[in-house]
Amino acid sequence: MDTYNNFSEDSLHLLSFSEIKHAAERIEGGIIHTPLCEAKLSKHMDYNIYLKCENLQYTGSCAERGIRNAFIAAGELAKMGVVVPSNGNLAYAAAYHGGILGIPVTVVLPERTPPAQAQRYSELGADVMLCGENIDDSISYAKKIVHDSKQLLILPDDPLIMAGLGTVGLEIITQLPETDAVIVPAASGALLAAVLVACKKLKCSCLVYGAECSKVPKVMKALQAGRPVAVPILPNLADGLNFSTIGSNAFATIRGRLDRMLVVDESYIARAMINVLERERLVADGAGVCSIAAVMQGLVPELRGKRVVCLISGGNIDSGRLSRTIQRGLGASGRLLRFAVAVPDHRNGLENLAKVIAEQNAVLKSLVTEQMWVHTDVGTTWANVVVEMSSDDHIANFKDSIRTTYPSVRFTVNDLEDRHKVNVR
Repeated sequence: MDTYNNFSEDSLHLLSFSEIKHAAERIEGGIIHTPLCEAKLSKHMDYNIYLKCENLQYTGSCAERGIRNAFIAAGELAKMGVVVPSNGNLAYAAAYHGGILGIPVTVVLPERTPPAQAQRYSELGADVMLCGENIDDSISYAKKIVHDSKQLLILPDDPLIMAGLGTVGLEIITQLPETDAVIVPAASGALLAAVLVACKKLKCSCLVYGAECSKVPKVMKALQAGRPVAVPILPNLADGLNFSTIGSNAFATIRGRLDRMLVVDESYIARAMINVLERERLVADGAGVCSIAAVMQGLVPELRGKRVVCLISGGNIDSGRLSRTIQRGLGASGRLLRFAVAVPDHRNGLENLAKVIAEQNAVLKSLVTEQMWVHTDVGTTWANVVVEMSSDDHIANFKDSIRTTYPSVRFTVNDLEDRHKVNVR
């Protein structure tokens, strides 16, 4: 498909490998061939993990591949202007490549989009419009904009977007022919469908898994129902995956061909972001690390010992959200430990508690006392404490020491169940 002239919104399109090859030729020289490297995390787990770092594209995501392919293939139609509804990545890519190719771009974003991100798109020359609570609202408004205009609407499920995204799969198998499995984050489903087509064509034995957040399991629900179905969009760390339904073209392409769909707990997405930041020295957003989170949660035991490529689809996250996510990740992994303890209400009470904490090499992050609602004697105050730890052994030793000195201590139960824990040393 070389232009939009023969694309119908009401028709289903099964992506072909030849479309991906043509897309690779179109976008050559306009995108980065991102590295595929062995993850340092592999040294601490029972998996051979490799990372395809699409967060290193100029605009921080693989969306550039799809947008550039769509812009070039649309030709003169795009010169009249394009409208792109997006959660963020597609908008950023459209603003950047629209500027390079001389294409007027209007991006329609949910109102919750961080101001710094919207400003970035505007600086690249795009007209920015904020509308609605989520991507579904943005898509509806974008359709109204183009209804009476000559502008071109580009949706995430567009076949040309999918074809461009499929070039990621081409690169993966070219860079690592021994790949046994690829795990792909699933937003609209376009990336998952495109990588599946490319990888299965180049290496039929390669397993392709999808990964999505458990709070918005639109792909899993669609596979179970045999058709795209809408699910509620609940706030979560992987907001780049927040589509209420999988795209019709993407679903038609993956149906009966996808090896597995993985549904990942949000707490493991937070942990994965911490691991990527600390071990890999990479910044990735919640959607981008969903594939790594699936491995950390222990959802793919059958892949132990195999070469597994985790696709980091994006790294666009504003600093405020990143800061909050780091705190969430530290708490989810047990690195931040919360407890309440009764201490004597005199001048040495809190000092002695601080000494016990320091002796255990824990870092005191927060301490708040409470007296108004305490039901013990008036000479006692409760201290609500948060400390930073380094490992499971450190936590165990710390708890034993605190319990010895303060038998009344109450530790907050961690929200990760032991049955989910993977051996990350």
